[in-house]
Amino acid sequence: MARRFLLLTSLALLPTGAMAAAPAVFAPGELVRVSRGEMLQFEGKNFVGAAKGQEFPVLQEDLARGLVFVPFYKKDGAPIAVTIPADAVEEAPHDGWLDLLGSIEAFRDQRYDIMRPLLARAAQDEKYKALVLALAPRLQGAIASRNAAALGVLRETAAQLEKLGYLSLALAVDQGADRLGGATAPATKLDRAALEPKVATSTRAVARTRQAIAMRCLMNATEEIDLGLQAEPNRPDLKAFQTKVQKDVEEAGQKYEDAERMRRFPKGTPHALTALEMGLKLCADYPKLLALKKDMGEAFESQTAPPVDAAFLAVVKGGDAKALAEGHSLYTNRCTECHDLDLLDSRSMSSWERMVGNMSGRARIDSAQQARIVAYIAAAQKVVESKPQE
Repeated sequence: MARRFLLLTSLALLPTGAMAAAPAVFAPGELVRVSRGEMLQFEGKNFVGAAKGQEFPVLQEDLARGLVFVPFYKKDGAPIAVTIPADAVEEAPHDGWLDLLGSIEAFRDQRYDIMRPLLARAAQDEKYKALVLALAPRLQGAIASRNAAALGVLRETAAQLEKLGYLSLALAVDQGADRLGGATAPATKLDRAALEPKVATSTRAVARTRQAIAMRCLMNATEEIDLGLQAEPNRPDLKAFQTKVQKDVEEAGQKYEDAERMRRFPKGTPHALTALEMGLKLCADYPKLLALKKDMGEAFESQTAPPVDAAFLAVVKGGDAKALAEGHSLYTNRCTECHDLDLLDSRSMSSWERMVGNMSGRARIDSAQQARIVAYIAAAQKVVESKPQE
């Protein structure tokens, strides 16, 4: 993901007071990773779940409230700023391309104290070492002298980067030359009117792809990757996403084939449901899997969240019908705000208890509600076990 994400536009979305001058632990543009499942909030209300491992570029950190503002795209494509607790994110693993892109964008924005260590770190990646060694002296020379000759070298460098296919780097170098030289800078060698929308498209595609992958919507991710690569065909982060997404989509397709095959065998329904669940965990928007889930809807419900009816109560023998019904309602409504339901026999009861406890803060479920959900799951497991295999 690009180290900056419509930063000036998005910061305008932050509430008054979020721009305090206190030193930030996470700098604007830094890539952070969610260290635990957490709920993103928009305007102080639960908005959408963020999965462990999901990554975001930082817009701003509010130290006083312990919040980090990060970007998010709504379904209609509009970018907004949402918050996540600062203690729920950590620095993302280093990546040579992101370090290089971040350093050039820092140069563009005249944040030279950030540019230098990022360049040094990017040089440790063998894929980008030669490029960094070529760029670093040109950038440093222009910063030091700011004369026409050094700025002319930057203009030529931007043109060379464009020819290599690094459109995002080319534009950032050229914009940095604008700021260094002002009105005295040599004329650009780029067709900026054509280049700027391409870079905006690829940058947006990176952000939306990362978001789609975190939500396991890999068909949507594929669409975003294709759009981004049409705009910037050589963009490394999009190409890396493409490789991973294609692999997972192919595996989801295999799970669909497995489910279709198993459902045709006597007593194969549980195995088909397992394959279906595994496929949807890989790719939640795989059309054939969604159609199969709909087709097997009754069987899927009976294995994930059977209703608390007379047949249910006959199996559990003496359970509190009202409490179990409330547990079912909480489980099927609150828990699905962030993820699909798992097969009830996919984990042990102790594992279910831990999971419900871990998710309670994120779902804002109190201890009494947790107890009702756990009681329902325990009873539902007995119901599932009592049913003959189809």
